[in-house]
This record gives sequence, structure tokens and C-alpha cells, in this order.
Amino acid sequence: MQEEYLHYIWRMKRLNFNQLNLTNGVPVTIKEIGWYNLDAGPDFFNGTVIIDGIKWSGNIELHIKSSDWYAHKHHLDEAYNNVVLHVVHEHDKDVYVNGSRLPTIELKNQIDVHHYHSYQKILSNPFKVACSNVVMDFKLSLLQQIDVSFLHRIERKGLALLEFVNREQIDKDSIFFTAILKAVGGRVNKLPMQELACILPYQLLAKEQWDKTRLEALIFGAAGFLNNDYEEKYYKELSHSWKLLKHKHGLLEMKKSAWKFGGIRPTSFPSYILAQVCGFLLQFDLRTFLHLESKQIIEKVNNLAGSFIHGYWRDHYLFGSITKERKLGFSKLFKLNLIINGLVPYFVALKHLNNDFSYSDKAVEIMENLPSESNNVINYWKNIGFLPQNALESQGLLELNNEFCKFKKCLSCKVGMENLEKY
Repeated sequence: MQEEYLHYIWRMKRLNFNQLNLTNGVPVTIKEIGWYNLDAGPDFFNGTVIIDGIKWSGNIELHIKSSDWYAHKHHLDEAYNNVVLHVVHEHDKDVYVNGSRLPTIELKNQIDVHHYHSYQKILSNPFKVACSNVVMDFKLSLLQQIDVSFLHRIERKGLALLEFVNREQIDKDSIFFTAILKAVGGRVNKLPMQELACILPYQLLAKEQWDKTRLEALIFGAAGFLNNDYEEKYYKELSHSWKLLKHKHGLLEMKKSAWKFGGIRPTSFPSYILAQVCGFLLQFDLRTFLHLESKQIIEKVNNLAGSFIHGYWRDHYLFGSITKERKLGFSKLFKLNLIINGLVPYFVALKHLNNDFSYSDKAVEIMENLPSESNNVINYWKNIGFLPQNALESQGLLELNNEFCKFKKCLSCKVGMENLEKY
């Protein structure tokens, strides 16, 4: 028996609520099952039950065994003091709250055995997506679940961005800069990118944006890349400007060792990524950007001019190390990350910051107008038979895969629920 299954049959009312008794034989009437809680605390908030003619309102907790109350340390948590009903698969121990025995329902003989076995059959499916052999039979539910998953994904990213800025006490104007750096850093250099966002105020970058050398000196200097003795003219110009700006503004500087270069392609080296960030900032005015329509934002990013990236990077990925010359430009991956993992979470953060839902509407519109991504997860779904039409659907699929399918949370998924109820 799984606790998730108990939650499901309780919230879907897949029990004979007219014939439920407490473990001491006293009948109990369930007036309200409560609000399902996915966060910390009791499983269902604000339920209502009637026992011996007395109405009780409070929280309801579910467990496999009643002794799990103590195993999970609920007796030490005041958040559980308002639990009025304990619902368990097996009653193996009386539970006491504030000195009184907690009313308990045992479900062992109340569960539809056929339904439970059907659930077990779905879980035992060996495929990555448990319902992959039938999922296209429920396409409408799949599309609805993808939409919900996408909204969860951008909300989580937007709130994480806002929480990071608040926790680090970064100026609110720096949310934009933080979002950009987090987006393009990748998994390997995400943390040092965040550190850079903490120590380099965006207001200062915006103030120095008129001078390409000063802007680049601020970013590379604060990142810790300008402490070598390279004789290259460009490097010496940046190093000289950084020393002056660092002293003038009392700026901090990262250790170069914070950045990771191993195991990634040269095009993803943090030095080269920061060169692209500089080129992006030089042609992106935040004041006008906020007033652009979603299609205009996509067009502006897609048309970023490689000429704004300093020519030094035409034959460099690192300072002081010459490579084969190539055409300068913004990679497709850089631009996608910029929009999907940077600008979209930024708009969601602005929605919460300004209490303005037009920002999240714009985020959704941007994703609807972007083509679908291509990766292993998306290719797997294509083989199943679902072809995402845009980035909203591909991002929704990623969330569905990572937060539901991977952990077989079928009972929290519209497709999984509909698949189960067909049995």
C-alpha cells in the first residue's frame, strides 16, 4: 500500500462514506474531506466530520499505519495539534493528541481491491512513462496536464529568482541581470554566475553601458578573469579599466577558480559565455524592453548582432589562448536559454513583485511563439506519438517528465487518473 494511493481515494471519494466507522465502532460522518495539501503539514486542511452528533472541524491526516504518526514525529509538531481525524490503512496503535485519543478510521477492509490492483499494474509498467502505451488515448488530458505542468515550471523558476534576489539582498533592478546570468550559466557554472550577480550591481552596468570597454571590464573583472599578465592589447585595456572601476566603486571580485571549464565544450566556457552576455547587454535596453510585445522580444533576441561581441573572441574562448578563427555570433542555445530560462522567469518574478498578471501573460505568449526544443525527453515523447507544437508544450513535457513520470506520480496527473479510472 502507498500513502499516495490513500490520498487519491480520499480526495476522489472512492470510499463508501455512508458506512465508515471509527476503530472503536462509533459511526463517523464525513461532511467535508478537506483541501488537499501538497506542502508541509497535515494532508487535508479544514475537513469536517460528525462523531456522536458533534461536528468537528479541523485537519485530516492519512497514513499507512497509525503508528506512522509517531514514526513521522507528528507528536512533536504543533502543526498537527488541530488534526480531528486520522485515516489509516492499518490501525496498529492508538494515537493521542493533547492527551485525548485521536479518532481513527481503518480502511483495510474498505478499499476496492480491483481498483488498487489496477493502480499497481500501472506502476509496474517498465517504460519510462508508465502510461506510454496508452497515453495518446487521452490526448485532451495530456494537453491539459502539459499546460498545468508548464505553469508550475515557470512559477517555480520565477519565484526562485525572486527568492534568491531577496535572500541575497540584491537591488530589485538587478533581477534582470540575475535572470540572464542564471539562464546562460548552464548546470556547471550556474552557481558562479549567481555569485557574479550578487557582487556586480546592474545599476552600475546600466550606467556604464555607453562604453563597451568599461562594461566588459566590469563583468570580466568582477568575475576574476583579469588578474593575469597577458600582453594582448584588449586584455590590458580591460585590466586597466577594471582596476580604476573597482577602486572607484569599491567592487568585490570573484576567484577565477570558482569557474568550471572541465567537461564542457569551448563554446560553453564561462569566459566565452560572458563575452556573449556583454554583447547582449550592449544592445538590450531594459527600459524599452519591458514595453515590447512577445513577438518583438523573440525577434530582438533572434536578431542579436554578433558585431557587439568584441572581435577578440573571434579566435579566443579563453583569455591568452588563441584558437582557430571563426564567425562571431550568438549561439542558438545561448538565445534559447536567454529567453526560456532567463526572460520568461524574469517576467514571472515581475508579476509577483508588481502584482501585475500582464507579465505572466507575456511569458506565456513568448513560449507559445517559440518553436519546440529538441532533447532526449522531447524525442522520447515524439516516439510515443506526441509532437509538441511550441516551447510551451516542450517545457511542459520536461516538467511532466521530471516531476511526475520519473517518480510515477500518476495519481497527481490528469492522464494517470483517467487511465486508472478506465479499469
